[in-house]
Amino acid sequence: MSHDAFVPSYIVIHTAAYSGRNCDAAKIDQWHKARGWDGIGYHFVILNDRHDNKKDGTLESGRSLSQRGAHTLGLNNRSIGICCVGHGDKEKFTNAQLLTLLDLVHRLMTDYSIPLNSVIGHREVNDLISRNKLAAQYKTSKTCPGRLIDMDFIRSFIKTNDKKQAQQLNQTNDEKDNVSEALRVLASNATLFGNAQDELHQFLNHPEVIERLH
Repeated sequence: MSHDAFVPSYIVIHTAAYSGRNCDAAKIDQWHKARGWDGIGYHFVILNDRHDNKKDGTLESGRSLSQRGAHTLGLNNRSIGICCVGHGDKEKFTNAQLLTLLDLVHRLMTDYSIPLNSVIGHREVNDLISRNKLAAQYKTSKTCPGRLIDMDFIRSFIKTNDKKQAQQLNQTNDEKDNVSEALRVLASNATLFGNAQDELHQFLNHPEVIERLH
């Protein structure tokens, strides 16, 4: 791995913003070439569980690390771009993606002496702007890597490199989200329960249930 031509000081995490099947580095390369680019703008791609021929969490190489990326305006000349397949506004990274990401980022931080606070999600370029570390012209309205992707959560486990705990907490958070969604469905369809509406109302207004809903 040559560090001479490209010496990054940031790692930027993205989502492909695509919920379809069989998205991988080759498909993203096609998308970016269609935009008139030289090819895929990310340096790495991490697949999810919607590929017919490749495993969940598979790590693929994109643009060479000897080349500047094409993924984050204002930081392309000093950052490594990692794209996690899927749509971060609609779903979290899979556990396999998360574990691959932790391994990859930890290795890159070590190889390039990149500090943890320089591992950011694409949307966090706005935080750099607010701290006068990036010009205001690079402000983004994107939510990338997605509204459901908690960058503080990701950084906390990169710090400890505790993969088992990261996987367990990711599963726990998914379970909490599923329970909250189920309770919201019950609340919005209370009229379907006829004579049980009073009991349902009491259940939904129990302190523990309210905590789940909020």
